[in-house]
Amino acid sequence: MSTKPHSTANGLIFDWHVRDHSMMRLFVALVLLMAAMSAFFFIFRIVHPVAQRLPVTPQHVISLDPNNPAELALIHLAQDRSFALLSDADSVAPVESPFLAFHPSFDRHEIKLRELEPATTAIHQPRLFTAAADVLPPVPRRAVDIVPAPPAAKLHAIMSSSLAQRGPASLELSDIKLTQPTRVQFRVAIGSAGQILTALPLSSIEDAEVMRQLQAAVVALRFNPSDVHRVDWGEISFRWQGGDTP
Repeated sequence: MSTKPHSTANGLIFDWHVRDHSMMRLFVALVLLMAAMSAFFFIFRIVHPVAQRLPVTPQHVISLDPNNPAELALIHLAQDRSFALLSDADSVAPVESPFLAFHPSFDRHEIKLRELEPATTAIHQPRLFTAAADVLPPVPRRAVDIVPAPPAAKLHAIMSSSLAQRGPASLELSDIKLTQPTRVQFRVAIGSAGQILTALPLSSIEDAEVMRQLQAAVVALRFNPSDVHRVDWGEISFRWQGGDTP
């Protein structure tokens, strides 16, 4: 794309000698606009109509005296034309016409007490049933079978298979209140004479007194002597048995 070369005769890119008349043109346009707006306001101005004032005729009040015959005749003439015009004497006088007289609904009404209603006589009917009468047929007493109370559960020491070979598989322990028997277990070592050499608790409970009773009961257990093994190891657990529990 070709560009128009600038004249570099005086060594300037812009021609600073040309005067800009844009401000003068803007001022002239503003003056013309103001003149046009003034002409519009003059042409389209709002003219309010002037209301004409009506002539006011003063009113005079003339008091007529009924004692004057001429004024009384004028009063009668006005009453003939308008029946609503009444004099003070006519307003005080009672109305003779029965249609115009007002009679309230409570006129000549005397206030009296209401007569009491006589008390109703109570009717006594025969009672078919009384509180003491037995209306239901006799019911035979139900036979109650006496169920014997189950025996109290007792704490037993359960031996593992290795210990059951040298004695009973379950032994009863008395006077020990163990609430959680499944959480307690002992590992014991049995000597050749059948005595408990070592009783190590594998798990315990929070009640230390019950643990001491259990350990004393376990140490007091006796098994059958054995000449084959000098020491036999096994586990002893606990369970409540009694009643229907095997």
